[in-house]
Amino acid sequence: VRPSPGFVQAAGIELTPRGHVKVDERMRTITDPCVWAVGDAIEVKNSAVGGEETWAVALGGPANRQGRICAENIVGKKNASTYLGTIGSNGVQLWGTTAAATGVSEKFLKAKGLPYKAVYLHPRQHAEFYPNSMFIHLKLVFDPSNGKIWGAQAVGEDGVEKRIDVIATAMMGNMTARDLQDLELCYAPPFGAARDPVNFAGMVAGNIMDGLVDTITPLELIDLIKSGEYTKGKYCFLDVRPPSAVASGPLPLVPEDSKLNVELEKVRQTVLSDAKLQQRLKDGAGVIVSCNSGQRAHVASRMLILQGFTGVKVLSGSLWSYQMAEACTK
Repeated sequence: VRPSPGFVQAAGIELTPRGHVKVDERMRTITDPCVWAVGDAIEVKNSAVGGEETWAVALGGPANRQGRICAENIVGKKNASTYLGTIGSNGVQLWGTTAAATGVSEKFLKAKGLPYKAVYLHPRQHAEFYPNSMFIHLKLVFDPSNGKIWGAQAVGEDGVEKRIDVIATAMMGNMTARDLQDLELCYAPPFGAARDPVNFAGMVAGNIMDGLVDTITPLELIDLIKSGEYTKGKYCFLDVRPPSAVASGPLPLVPEDSKLNVELEKVRQTVLSDAKLQQRLKDGAGVIVSCNSGQRAHVASRMLILQGFTGVKVLSGSLWSYQMAEACTK
């Protein structure tokens, strides 16, 4: 959405390079405090990032709140509200599939040079044993040094916007990614799981912050392969899926001689008994562990780390996320 700032510009009101009106926290224009502006035409504080970061977000919810704040300040209401900024919570639905997001993306953080870790998850929206259980494909981005939640995105057929709303609320309350694991959310088999997807995301983030596991995202792996650093560093790609699952889906496009398939139940036994395999895992720049969704890969990575292997990383979201990312980058 782009504004049509002609008459505003003609009145001498300062605009951003994209043509949005600059306002303060009371919705007064920076140029003239007697002129007020709200809605899609203004640029506001990016409260997902904080500091001096601003952005323009065309959403009905923020615009409605801005209108109320503007009115309170115009009439001089005692303790009139000020605008805290926008985190950009939004959603869209197409043919029964919902996509929702809040905060900023991995692409934004990379462009800004901000520190982040991204975790990809594929939990179910409610108890698996209950009818019509479906996957939610969830991504959480956060600062691993302090747990600040930068944002989240999710796609699925049911329960998607609920999880993004919870994470958006946590962001507004300055909760950390680790805090998500302790949220007590509404549970019953028809609409939740004993370990809610939001709790699950917090647990994975907490593991990363505690140094129990390290991850590499599908986008990072694709960049590593395309740049040639994967081959140069002699990385090893360890697939811990059982043989039946291996036949159902291909591995990422990594060199054939770097691929290993050892199902999870045999990882400890195989690694401990095979000196050549141990040396192969130690010689390269690192070991990337994968399965279908990431859970088995996490267990395998802990086995390797406890055996003294270094440079072990879980492919976050594993093959399901990799296949999605690869399709989007073609």
